Amino acid sequence: MQLRVLRGRLGPSRMPCRLPGAVILDGSVGYNGTNRTDDVVAIQSSLNSVLAAMGGPGEALAEDGIAGPKTQNAILRFQEHWVPWRDSKIEPDKGTLHALNRAVGSSLAAAVPVMATAGPTPVGAPKPPKPPAAPYFTFEDKQAIMQAGIRLGMVRTVWLPAAYRAALSAVRIATRANAHAQRLPAPKVAREDEDRLAFLLIAKHFKLHEKDAAAARAGAQRVETMIRRMCITLVNRVGKPIPGIAPAPEIFVSLWRTPAKVAGHPGYTYLGGAWQRHKMNDKIQGADLSGKVSPDYLDRIYLTPVFDQSHDDFRSHILVHELAHFIGDMAGGWTLDDLGYANEPAYLTNSSKQRLHNADAYACLVREAGFGTTRAALGAQVKASVLGKGPVVHLPEQPVLPAFASGTPDPYAYPSGGV
Repeated sequence: MQLRVLRGRLGPSRMPCRLPGAVILDGSVGYNGTNRTDDVVAIQSSLNSVLAAMGGPGEALAEDGIAGPKTQNAILRFQEHWVPWRDSKIEPDKGTLHALNRAVGSSLAAAVPVMATAGPTPVGAPKPPKPPAAPYFTFEDKQAIMQAGIRLGMVRTVWLPAAYRAALSAVRIATRANAHAQRLPAPKVAREDEDRLAFLLIAKHFKLHEKDAAAARAGAQRVETMIRRMCITLVNRVGKPIPGIAPAPEIFVSLWRTPAKVAGHPGYTYLGGAWQRHKMNDKIQGADLSGKVSPDYLDRIYLTPVFDQSHDDFRSHILVHELAHFIGDMAGGWTLDDLGYANEPAYLTNSSKQRLHNADAYACLVREAGFGTTRAALGAQVKASVLGKGPVVHLPEQPVLPAFASGTPDPYAYPSGGV
């Protein structure tokens, strides 16, 4: 680590120093970097000074001057929080180095203890010092930062894998439903044909009908496309960094404060965020932590402390709901918006077209396919009947038609469909 000193007759000279937050590099550090020993030690020391919740390595790096896998992964983790590119390398006078210097300063400010006064101030004594300038973390702030880290760990290890399995179940159902829809109008099929049951399950969520073959085909194909996008996005964007290979940035960011613009909401994202390619919503300086631990990028899903106040089924529903917003295609006119939550009266009056553009309809279908009708209704905070008339799911991917009163016309005789 080096610092510029006075300019003399021979031009600018440099001398080594150890000032956190004032790193100047002679060469690049990290994957395929020049990795001069002094430079690597400087970066390792600075990364160790950054709080884990702000992109630090968590487990201290050995300051040995060797840019091995741990150091490269620590650089990746830091870049995930602060910059829109992931190359596991820090270069002189570039964005990652500037962000690291700012982050070190913010972390040092967070470590300053609250000053306590010991009794009354004596007459004639100098005035007490002013409180440290922002950003300054109180004890409650530090607790909230820790909780945000715990939340993100639970999302990565518990709720996201479960959401992915549910999405896979929904894909298998949507594939069968699409196969049935593409055969419409078709010869009469068995009441409980597996492809037909899958179509009827999708039909009840999106108000499709076997009698309208064109709408059924288009709707089933759209549902399958959107749910496949969910699965592909989860595979590509939720993973463990591989040394030497820059991974795509993770989707989910765990906030330690709730931004005012989404007060009371457990999470938020931007419509079609998957296609925004690291664009920023607002540019903030690294030291100005405006209620979150990373800049607000459009290609992320943000979870707020309100997320912690709900039960597991609702949390799972929120993840899938926000993922639906995220993968919607703005360019193709297929954004998935909030046109009514399942627990609101407006949801019941949605048309088929509105349901196909409504994020909560996809969340309800994915969760019913993966966890069953009862838990899907619990996550959506509704009675099971609100999800629609038609098949129910007791085990993943096994829709069955409910019984009907003997002596009455079979409501599921072909052609039937949604309501």
